[in-house]
Amino acid sequence: MRVCQITTMAGIASFMLVAIHLLLFQVGYSQDAKAVGRLHGGTAAQSTRPLQIDGADESIVMATVSGPEFAPSTLFVGIEDPTHSRAKRLREKYRLDDVVAGEASEFRRMLKLRHWVHSRWHIDNDQNFNGDVFEILEKAKAGAGFNCTHAMKVQHAVMTVMGFVARDLGVQCDTEKFPDAFHHGVNEVWSNEFAKWVLMDGEYDFHFERDGRPLSALEVHEAVRAGGGQRIVKVQGPGRAAVPMDGPGFPFTSAVGYWWVAYHVRQNTFTQPSGNESRLVVFDSEAFRQTTWLRKRGDNVLRKHWAYDAKAFIPTLQRREIEWTPGVPELRVRQTASGELEVDVRSDTPNLESTRSRIDGGAWRALEDGQLTWKLQAGENRLEVCTRNAQGALGPVVTASVTFNPKL
Repeated sequence: MRVCQITTMAGIASFMLVAIHLLLFQVGYSQDAKAVGRLHGGTAAQSTRPLQIDGADESIVMATVSGPEFAPSTLFVGIEDPTHSRAKRLREKYRLDDVVAGEASEFRRMLKLRHWVHSRWHIDNDQNFNGDVFEILEKAKAGAGFNCTHAMKVQHAVMTVMGFVARDLGVQCDTEKFPDAFHHGVNEVWSNEFAKWVLMDGEYDFHFERDGRPLSALEVHEAVRAGGGQRIVKVQGPGRAAVPMDGPGFPFTSAVGYWWVAYHVRQNTFTQPSGNESRLVVFDSEAFRQTTWLRKRGDNVLRKHWAYDAKAFIPTLQRREIEWTPGVPELRVRQTASGELEVDVRSDTPNLESTRSRIDGGAWRALEDGQLTWKLQAGENRLEVCTRNAQGALGPVVTASVTFNPKL
């Protein structure tokens, strides 16, 4: 197997020119992305890396791929069905399309939906009602207040029916500093716009950012463990207004509330609410191995987290297994003839409708069985690929660039 091979002076010169172009592109993109991130919500982080082409000959002078990297889902189970009767009922009964009407930005749609959840009730952290999403919303209409468990459940459902991939988490403070062991339930939602998981607190209507980019729970957790969460900003509402860390709900509504993070394994809790999967995925870092997660139970005494004795923790050393990438395509490429490549596209896209591609900026076309034959022209060639789910949401674009010299 080879990525590319350069055996002539022309090939070397071409390689150098493309390498310089890529370097300039990366520097320029980095600067532009930071500015866009601060002002308009930003775009997915880009990385340019070698593209492996099986069986490539000398005519393939250079091959790269840019965009988010594919990571499969290997630990989590269950896929929500947005066409389920419960999903249709929630979307129509509460007119969720009106909440995001006219909003072009995917990320702002997420923020408006989160704000809608937050605005349904007043916060009552003593509420122990255990009904489903519909019962919670109806009781809220009658004036009942609810807490993080209910907000996590409702926000998960709302994001699901509007075409997003959502999951549930439990997070907690360091009990040495906060012995009351504040535990908190939140969601993460996959953002195609940023090509990453984003922590979403539906109870208090906020998330965290660093340098203008929204953070995942794991990123907040690592930052807090490493240095107390420096440079992390807490932002609230659809307008992303910066707010104090020590606001309502402190400490579990601040970055220090992410000293511990665990991900619920089952991800289809709305359309399949009867499942009883209770395992928790945790990042098997040095911090997890060298400290013990303590929680208060009904008797108000600190004890080891129940998942230790129940053997319910699923530790993983691979952060890619936690931060898997819904909707991100992976390209598997091989050369079948001179100037001809066979491309096989795979992804882990819940409710995948189609995989789409375009060549050299042409029209987007759906791929048959995720495969295409790519006929190269002399010089630089570009192939863009993305996914589309059943509700029309487009995944991040992955771009392959191949420089072809038919004379080599």
